[in-house]
Amino acid sequence: LPQLFEASSCTYTYVVADAGTRDAVIIDPVLETVPRDLRLLRELGLTVRYAANTHCHADHVTGTGALRRALGCPSAISRASGASADVLLGEGDELRFGAF
Repeated sequence: LPQLFEASSCTYTYVVADAGTRDAVIIDPVLETVPRDLRLLRELGLTVRYAANTHCHADHVTGTGALRRALGCPSAISRASGASADVLLGEGDELRFGAF
């Protein structure tokens, strides 16, 4: 899937999906683009298994929270970030979805 760009913060969001199961992970979602992201996910028929952040910035955390509320998916971030999430990841941990 293509990179998704939010111009005002110059932030990229990514969706990684398993074409067979339609399971997906959305990475670094931004609050301002949640409507766009929800529309894309619905158009593609994807089920989001995790909303994950690669780092802790307010735009990502609030975007993740909005997707979590809209989709019921757990949030994930590195334990070392100091941020709160449903899944706190450490070195070597994996987020499993579909065949990945």
